[in-house]
Amino acid sequence: MTAKRSETAVLDDGSATAIEHAYTKMTPTSAAMMRRASQSMTRGITRSLSWFAPYPVVFERGEESALYDLDGNRYIDLFSNGLSLIHGHAYRPIDEALRTALSRGTAWPGASDAQVEFAELLCERVPGVEQVRFTNTGTEATMLAVKLARHLTGRQLVVKGVHAYHGSFEDLEAGLLGRGAIAGRVALASFGDLDSWSEELDRHAGEVAAVIVEPIQYTGVVTTPPDGFLRELQRLTRDAGALFILDDCLMFRLAEGGSAERFGLAPADITCLGKWIGGGLPVGVIGARRELMKCFDPDSAHPLYHGGSFNGNLLGSVAGRIAVRDFTAEAIQRIDSCGDRLRAALHTAAAAAGISLYTPGLGSVFGLYVLDGADGAIDWRATAHLHLAAVTHGVYYGSGGEFGLNTALGEEDLERAIGGLEGAIRDLASR
Repeated sequence: MTAKRSETAVLDDGSATAIEHAYTKMTPTSAAMMRRASQSMTRGITRSLSWFAPYPVVFERGEESALYDLDGNRYIDLFSNGLSLIHGHAYRPIDEALRTALSRGTAWPGASDAQVEFAELLCERVPGVEQVRFTNTGTEATMLAVKLARHLTGRQLVVKGVHAYHGSFEDLEAGLLGRGAIAGRVALASFGDLDSWSEELDRHAGEVAAVIVEPIQYTGVVTTPPDGFLRELQRLTRDAGALFILDDCLMFRLAEGGSAERFGLAPADITCLGKWIGGGLPVGVIGARRELMKCFDPDSAHPLYHGGSFNGNLLGSVAGRIAVRDFTAEAIQRIDSCGDRLRAALHTAAAAAGISLYTPGLGSVFGLYVLDGADGAIDWRATAHLHLAAVTHGVYYGSGGEFGLNTALGEEDLERAIGGLEGAIRDLASR
């Protein structure tokens, strides 16, 4: 499935739908707040992913697996803030620990006990990681990983996937939203097509510092890797004398040791972490073997400078250690099972309604797209309508069809989510 969503999926085709009417009727306070927000922020948002037509929900609070908007509507959260809240909202162990930590301050110019304990836990959990370096976001982590690879190899070129999202670093936005390769800095290949990666590595032999890949491509259309693709890509990268950067910011949720464990990979040269790694606070991490990380030592022969006033700050370290500690194999198995049940229920409901769905993914991470009955391509307008219909039925997932479940999702909420999604499918069928 190669179709990609346009930059703005809209519902406005000149005639308001029943789904839109239901949405606007239940969210008048969100509408008013978005009009106010648009005066101080373009389109009323500060994050592109937040937007959907006719206007986004404005939230008042989150609690466990639920979100509440300004009108008092309750939504089962199947998006987890873009996969960044692995334990849902206001997770009690983190909430209590942060309240205690706040009395100590927030950020210091040196290390803390919490920072050291967090670093030790990550080195235990992530295959091949002997040392870590903290950043504030996943974007900063991938930026630092590329900076490190270029420093270590003396090369500048990075190879990445078309449509792959690795944060808001300009080099790593190549291949997104119609942007092409960047001469001398970024070459592009097609996720899942090993030959295209091999061709780029051969074309730029001796120039490639690193290959960076997300194990499941999440942006645009959720895309899982063909069997053996990631292992072979890792082999090709090392044969080319380049470093293999595994962007696990999203997919560290696939196993206790992350996607390298789930897909049977050898330890990556550099692993990037972000999103849920901060326990709901902004935290990013890179990890690698000690020999690769030694250049961060100010006394090394060729030191690499890396600053950041909030790197490894107290609150992020406290929250992140608890989030990782509590994300066990049992928790992963349970939310993966919830994801499988959701997808099965979606297809059953769609078949009954005469609608074709596409739900690619793995376990707790998947996409939901409506297919055109004529040619089987993704119908982005119908997909946007289904999302809005789900919101009117009290179910919230990503506006581009993205799902990412969290451990707070209980049996009762799962059943409510299934019921809401079934209702949304019926609404779409009757449109």
